[in-house]
Amino acid sequence: MVKEKKELIIVGLIIVMILAIIGVSYAAFSYSKTGTKLNSITTGSITMTYEETDNTISLNGALPTTDATGKKRLTEGEYFDFTVSSKIAGDVNINYEISAKDVTTSDRKIDGSNIKLYLTRLTDDGEEELMTPEVYNEETNANNFTGRPSGEMSLYTSSMSSSESNNYRLRMWVDEDYNPQGDGGGLQFSVQVNVYGKDGDKPVPTAVDTILAKANPEDLDFNSATSEQQKEMWTFSHPATEQTTALTDYRYIGSDPNNYVTFNDETWRIIGVFSVDDGTGNVEQRLKLIRNESIGDISWDSNNTNDWPNATLNTNLNNGDYWTNSLSEDAKNMIGDAVWYLGGTSNYTGVSNGLTSHWYSYERGTTVYSGRSTSWTGKVGLMYPSDYGYATSGGTTTDRNACLNKELRRWDSVSDCYNNDWIFNSAFQWTITPHAYNSDLVFILDSSGYLYYDDAGYDYSGVRPVVFLKSSIKIVDGDGSSSNPYILQS
Repeated sequence: MVKEKKELIIVGLIIVMILAIIGVSYAAFSYSKTGTKLNSITTGSITMTYEETDNTISLNGALPTTDATGKKRLTEGEYFDFTVSSKIAGDVNINYEISAKDVTTSDRKIDGSNIKLYLTRLTDDGEEELMTPEVYNEETNANNFTGRPSGEMSLYTSSMSSSESNNYRLRMWVDEDYNPQGDGGGLQFSVQVNVYGKDGDKPVPTAVDTILAKANPEDLDFNSATSEQQKEMWTFSHPATEQTTALTDYRYIGSDPNNYVTFNDETWRIIGVFSVDDGTGNVEQRLKLIRNESIGDISWDSNNTNDWPNATLNTNLNNGDYWTNSLSEDAKNMIGDAVWYLGGTSNYTGVSNGLTSHWYSYERGTTVYSGRSTSWTGKVGLMYPSDYGYATSGGTTTDRNACLNKELRRWDSVSDCYNNDWIFNSAFQWTITPHAYNSDLVFILDSSGYLYYDDAGYDYSGVRPVVFLKSSIKIVDGDGSSSNPYILQS
């Protein structure tokens, strides 16, 4: 149902700055509140309130100042606090925007380009920066999303979908680059702080938000969890590696979790949610998918070289037949660039070297065959050995912790480990991880459930493409079960 858009216009605080010149190099600035407290505005099931405090901004004998100094001012009279609150009932949302409007009436006006504004939100831990110090600059276009008109400076835009209260703090100062000599004194600049809002439908959460809301804590025992909990993701904490900081990711485990998703008009599975670098240094949480079935037994590299950036399988998946002819345009548009780590090892046997946690470190390490890259940025890759290892829930005889504390090389002897791992499918499967001391070997998941290696040129290992979706992707239907897979939308 299309909801009627109701405009909430809230006009409040007026801050006045008066400039006076003493001598030729000293300026005295004074800020004072002249606005009045605003009443609540109510529309149906929404009440939004903008409330001023009794604090005022009043700086006497102040000079143009640096941003570093202006951001830290906490003396009484050097900042202004105000609150934006909401009371919301029903499936509605307020999109709101805090702005400042130049309302200077004096003929003796200092130009807004010399004025810095800085907005923070007050939290239990201190202040959260919402807007870096910026000179006064009016927007030329209105924001129809919030109701803010043109001709005002946008300070902060957000939304509220449940009853909440946010406390803000405004600071304002004269930019350090302003030179008061020769301005004649008596200059003024006044702004009015406004809050605008419009109601609408609640925003659809991202796919990451949807499934993270159901994630299990790291210390929950799988065999003690409810059947519903066993179907959802588990939390995994990892120490820093040579290529990554300490990270937390979320993975589906067990023989058949609720990680089915329809993607590319096919059945894929969600490995989990990971902190992903898109290749530019921007890191965000994104879904990692693997195709449920292999696209065929294909060699990793027909030239029998374990150099992934130049491997023929890489070319096929990202620029060749698979990318061109097997992926729909909708699917391609959902996939984002990601950094894939190419660290390897040759020392992977024994409980001191071959556990899943060791593989996680090897993959993100810098041990590679001479001349090989330690990472690659692209769209379609393969699973890591650790993806397989961490996906087990173990069984009643050999539980999850026992599986994670057994080297992957020996998993074939422990059916509880591989039979309760949804990635295992009784077939050879390539991983993206090369052997570090041989130029032609790549690690594979053996059809018997253990991790080993083979020549990159062999073509009897299955290929299950793996992708990281863009962070904006949403889940619009489904519960992740095999009979009702998640449905995705850009």
